[in-house]
Amino acid sequence: MNEEAVRLLVVDDERGIREGVRMILGAEGFDVVTAEDGQAGLEAFDSQGPFTVALIDLMMPRMPGLELLGHLHQRDPDLVVIIITAHATIDSAVEGTKRGAYSYIPKPFTPDELLLAIRNGLERRSLALEARRLRDERESRLLEVASERSKSTTILKCMTDGVLVINLEMLVVLRNDAAARIVPGLAARPVPFALSELTSGEIRESIVDVLEGGGPQILMREVSLDEHTYMVNVSPVLDSEDRISGAVAVFRDITALKALETAKSLFVSMVAHELKNPLAATEGWLNLLVSDLVKHDPQEERHMIERSLIRIKTLRTLVSELLNLTAIETGNFSLRRAPVDVARITREAVESQRERADERDIVLTLSGRGEGETGMVLADRDALQMIIANLVDNAIKYTPEQGHVSVRVEQNGMYVRVSVQDDGIGLAPEDTGKVFDEFFRVKNEQTASIPGTGLGLSLVRRITEMHEGSVCVESAPGRGSTFTISLPLS
Repeated sequence: MNEEAVRLLVVDDERGIREGVRMILGAEGFDVVTAEDGQAGLEAFDSQGPFTVALIDLMMPRMPGLELLGHLHQRDPDLVVIIITAHATIDSAVEGTKRGAYSYIPKPFTPDELLLAIRNGLERRSLALEARRLRDERESRLLEVASERSKSTTILKCMTDGVLVINLEMLVVLRNDAAARIVPGLAARPVPFALSELTSGEIRESIVDVLEGGGPQILMREVSLDEHTYMVNVSPVLDSEDRISGAVAVFRDITALKALETAKSLFVSMVAHELKNPLAATEGWLNLLVSDLVKHDPQEERHMIERSLIRIKTLRTLVSELLNLTAIETGNFSLRRAPVDVARITREAVESQRERADERDIVLTLSGRGEGETGMVLADRDALQMIIANLVDNAIKYTPEQGHVSVRVEQNGMYVRVSVQDDGIGLAPEDTGKVFDEFFRVKNEQTASIPGTGLGLSLVRRITEMHEGSVCVESAPGRGSTFTISLPLS
């Protein structure tokens, strides 16, 4: 389909989302109309249509997304509807699919993810329109259609979703290349072949249920194949007299969606735990201050307030990390780069962590090149100080009391390197490759009591790469870790 002729309707109550999508799609040559809620979207569809694609949010005032979806498909069954939402779950995705949505994209999303979903939807629409044209010309049996209509086979081969076509004789008469890759053993079987030869009992049962169901039912089922999870949709194919003449099974890979759902659940649980502890401690200290359970000793009251402030600082750090990660993911994180002295910023970052090191009786040292002894680096001063302080804080956190944390600044060719070395618990070889991933935390007896969200090192990697630099780690269990940031000289 010619993208210049494609018109899109974007319905979302967040103005930033609407305008952001308009800019992305407008740059690709699409004609975009926006609406601020479900009712306005329906009115725009009626007054400014026709549209080829609609992107709608689930949670909106006046008319929710699923209700709008129903109205739109009553008006145009071929409309490609893609749900964009920050509240999506597997259940909402299934419900949206049942009501006619093609797909959904969880917020925040990248321009590439948005364009891929739209182009896949346009491909699906093109295929559906072509299939409808071919259905009027088809012969009485799907086997004859499969052998005579090479054009439909060519279209199916280009699809990313797997497709199987089965006739009433329980023969698989058509499969595309995606299905051959997805279903174990399918690539080696020449078409047609008996449905009973499929190795997956779940797929066979779903197809048989549709063929023998006696009505236009559509079955949806999650199936696990070779460490991937697929949403399998089995639909009957009806002839001109509404009799079942076969079935079509479509396989969509939802492995990433399931992994995202699991990660979201773990993240919510982890953040709730990290918020609960400092909140409970702060509440306890403040309750003591306002109660009559302690003597009104100014020194003791000051101590309680200081402890509360420490806990509040922990909360502020957690919120800051979450906001920074969200800003980076959505492309809203900006750097103000200017020539800076890495040695000076490193000294300031170390000094900001010295009180914390003293509290744990850890020796914190700074060595190597001093201020003015290295070339300048083009960097955002605040961002650079944040990631160095994060590495030092991390080293202190995972180093036993009376341990050592050493920070060193040196110049190596065209790079300035900042190394943070500790003699803490260290990392196993299998963990060093994951330590910069979002929300990853080493889980063992030594780390069980150490607070953290698993976001700090991820932010270090992201921000360092935004400065055209790199970060690496050398570590061994029980022998400490050394994290090194390399930044190019300006």
